[in-house]
Amino acid sequence: MPTKPSIATRERIVKAASRVFAQNGYEGASIRKIVAAADVNQAAINYHFGGKEGLYRAILQTALTALMPDQLDRQELGTISREDALRRFVRQQLRPMTARDELSHYIRIFSWETLRPSPAFRGFMAQDAAPVLAAAIDLVRRFLPLGATDKQAALGAFWLFGQCSIFVRNSEQLANPPLRLKVDDRLVEELSQMISTWAAAGLARPIGPE
Repeated sequence: MPTKPSIATRERIVKAASRVFAQNGYEGASIRKIVAAADVNQAAINYHFGGKEGLYRAILQTALTALMPDQLDRQELGTISREDALRRFVRQQLRPMTARDELSHYIRIFSWETLRPSPAFRGFMAQDAAPVLAAAIDLVRRFLPLGATDKQAALGAFWLFGQCSIFVRNSEQLANPPLRLKVDDRLVEELSQMISTWAAAGLARPIGPE
C-alpha cells in the first residue's frame, strides 16, 4: 500500500506536470522541465509512472475524470435545449483563455492534441476517452440533418473541438498586434456566442452524399 508521502509525491508530480504539458504540449514538455516544476528527481517519475508517457496518460485520465461531470454529462446535456447545451460546451472549451486553474490546464492539453495528436494521446483515446467523444457526438447529432451518418457525427464533433481549440492555443496572439484584444471573460463570452451560432448554422446544413 502506498505511503502518505508517496501519495503526496505522486499528486505533486501530476499537478506540476499538468502545467508543463498545458504550456508546452507533449513533445515540448521535457522530463527536465517536469522534474524542475515538481521539485523531484527523475527516479520518482519512473517509480510512479514508468516514464513520460505513463505520466501523460495518468494526467489524461485525471483530466477526463475532472471534465466529465461538469462538461460532458450526457444525461444532463440531453435535458436542456440543444442551443444551451452547445453554448455550455463551447464556453467550457474556451475556459483556459482566462482561467489558470487545473481544469483549464486539462482543457489546454486536449487543445494541444487537436493540433498534433501524440502517440500517447491516440492510445488513450482508443482505450479510455470514449465517453468524452460520445457525449460530443450526441451534442453534434442534435444539430445534424436527419439521415446523417455516424461518421458524419463523429467528424462534426472533432470539428467542433477544433473551432474552440484554435482560440485557446492562440489566446496570447489575440492580445498582441495587430489585434490587441483584451482577453477577458467578456471576450470569452462573445466568442462562445459567435462559435455557438456559427456551429449551429453550419451543422444544420444539408450534407451531400458521401
